[in-house]
Amino acid sequence: MKRLAYALIFVFALCGAVLGASIMRSISQSEATAGNDLSSLSIQPHPGARLPLSQKLTDESGRAVELGAYFTKSPVILVLEYLRCTSLCGVTLRNLIGDTLKQLPLQPGRDYQLVAISIDPRDKPSDAAAAAAKYVALLDRGGGKAGVHFLTGEPAAVRRIADTIGFAYRYDSLLDAYIHPAGFVVAAPDGVISHYVEGFTASSSDMIDAFASAAQDKSQGPLTRLLLLCHIQGAPLGRWTVAVIAAFTFANVGAGLTVAVIFAAIRRRRHG
Repeated sequence: MKRLAYALIFVFALCGAVLGASIMRSISQSEATAGNDLSSLSIQPHPGARLPLSQKLTDESGRAVELGAYFTKSPVILVLEYLRCTSLCGVTLRNLIGDTLKQLPLQPGRDYQLVAISIDPRDKPSDAAAAAAKYVALLDRGGGKAGVHFLTGEPAAVRRIADTIGFAYRYDSLLDAYIHPAGFVVAAPDGVISHYVEGFTASSSDMIDAFASAAQDKSQGPLTRLLLLCHIQGAPLGRWTVAVIAAFTFANVGAGLTVAVIFAAIRRRRHG
């Protein structure tokens, strides 16, 4: 009986070691892959690129529009975001509209256009309309409705615009969220990208420089990359919750069985 107990201890220890090694190897591989994913999800500036102005999208009322409809005589702030984002998308828009544009003596619709395009095909015109109303109210400036626009579109159309900008993103099914960098571009009235603002804040001086560059149709050089991902805290742990729980459950069951066998062996030895 004693040999059986030692044998069971050895088997459970071996199985635990194999399972633990397997989990750690999988996590390492996942982290390596995630690292590659993150490096590929930074903004890759394409200053001087011309946006696909003929690309079809959908406005807040559900009407089909071309991107070029918002490129007339003033610079255009183009933001790629999604309305279900619980992280940096909302922060970026609130900072841009409520903290920066609201402080500038500029008239939306006349001096600039702000166009936000959703990267999430689940966002509908009704969602876009609600977002537009929210941010027009935050801007609190006459003419806001004429200068603030939220658009949706088919995935291929949105992806083409994003690729032109150099804005990489991907959907993570485990998080049910899009992972993407934070930032936006300012383009000249002819659709040429003239300025990149990376990160989720932009100062008044940043925007003045961006508008000046766009008005003069000048393109700036590459900026220091600042990758700020829309990321739900604790996601790495969430990926491995099932595996970790399984490992601990296996270890607990094995330890319990081993203790029971040893106890039975001791009792049998004492009582003959």
